[in-house]
Amino acid sequence: MTTENSDGSGPPLDDAEDQPARRPRAKRNRVAQREQARRQRAARGPDRTQPDQIQPDRTHQDRPHPEPAAAEAWNRLLRRRFRRAAVAAVVWFLVVAGTFAGISVLTVSADRLLAHGTEVAGTVVGVHTPRGGDGTPTITVDYEVGDVLDEAVVARSSDRAYAQGDRVRVFYDPADPRDMRTADEENLDDGWMGVLVIPLLVAVLACPLMVAFAVCWARRRTAARRDGWEPVTATVVDSSGGYQLLRLDFRGGAHLAARTVAALRGRYSFLRTRPVEGWVSGAGRALVLVLPYGPSGPLPYAIPLRVSRGSRRTAAR
Repeated sequence: MTTENSDGSGPPLDDAEDQPARRPRAKRNRVAQREQARRQRAARGPDRTQPDQIQPDRTHQDRPHPEPAAAEAWNRLLRRRFRRAAVAAVVWFLVVAGTFAGISVLTVSADRLLAHGTEVAGTVVGVHTPRGGDGTPTITVDYEVGDVLDEAVVARSSDRAYAQGDRVRVFYDPADPRDMRTADEENLDDGWMGVLVIPLLVAVLACPLMVAFAVCWARRRTAARRDGWEPVTATVVDSSGGYQLLRLDFRGGAHLAARTVAALRGRYSFLRTRPVEGWVSGAGRALVLVLPYGPSGPLPYAIPLRVSRGSRRTAAR
């Protein structure tokens, strides 16, 4: 139903029932502007300029992720480092076991002479005590083998004091009379003892260290497979102690202090040249940094780290 204007001119007007009321132009413009502003804020992300706005913590689900092929290559790199440390630990353990076995053979041979060797009387004809403890103290002993007078130099290992003319009990092997000892001195071969003892001391120090390295690499590999990788910028802030103290800057403004872990001081000194971009995984003593290159060329390079004492990862700003 339509009506005409009051003056009878112009097009007919619709009834209020047939035509809904239209918004004023100024109100429609304000609504469009508010909608456009909302879309722009959504595109920019959360407004970090508001001091009272609480930002949610980033979890490993919303971190930037590397390419799957790259992450898998880094995990294989950690596996190789674990295997190298494990093999080194096994080798040093075998060195410990082998040197202990060698020393046991020498001591068992001396005990065998004491139990089953031919016993005769001997006379000390010479006493040698090195000055300043440099060398092995010895005694020279004369003893009879059948009808022949034999002489041997015996390494001293007991606290007994000797003088020329002292009588001693000598035990020797009838098949090899030069293989002898006295009742108080085992007369272990200095050459073999030196060959065995020095590697033993080194292995006793190295074996636990390699075991610890293997365990830490296993923990780093497990953490990387579980939590993934996160991009960082690593900057050396101190290298005075031979180890590199790094500041790890994460995306979003968080940072963490960590230092390199190495058996040799200065191994990762190439990091001091400039800040490097890499990926990090793990936490605490099981932290690891992977760089796209290393000292030997453009190949992925893993650097073990541990979080500095008292350091915590700051929240993203």
